[in-house]
Amino acid sequence: MTLEEALRDVETRENQLRLHIIRSEEYVRRFERDFKRQVFMLYLAIVLLLLFQSLFAISIAGHLKFGEMALVLTTSFLAILNCVLLINTKSWLKRINESWIEPQEKTALDMIRMQRREIMEKIVTSPVIPQDT
Repeated sequence: MTLEEALRDVETRENQLRLHIIRSEEYVRRFERDFKRQVFMLYLAIVLLLLFQSLFAISIAGHLKFGEMALVLTTSFLAILNCVLLINTKSWLKRINESWIEPQEKTALDMIRMQRREIMEKIVTSPVIPQDT
């Protein structure tokens, strides 16, 4: 087996283990619990931000110039955008959060990663043999 084939084999096994972990009932339950908690915190942050910014804008509305009011609105918008960007939901299911997996699964994943790293080192250090065409 060539180094490239061995690397493909290790990468295939790593992907299969990742898919197995991600589809496991325990992992899905932990993901859903953490996801719901973070989404709740996002909504709470947005509601509090809107509440306090609105209270500020209402109490100072007569005293603010147009530029200052625009600054308050822009700051509010950027703060809400920041809250939304804090939760990156797209990639959560595609990558493994290692705090949610069992110790034996983490050990297996670390072993496969170590094998891949060793093969990559061998590929880098092995001399390139020109092929006859």
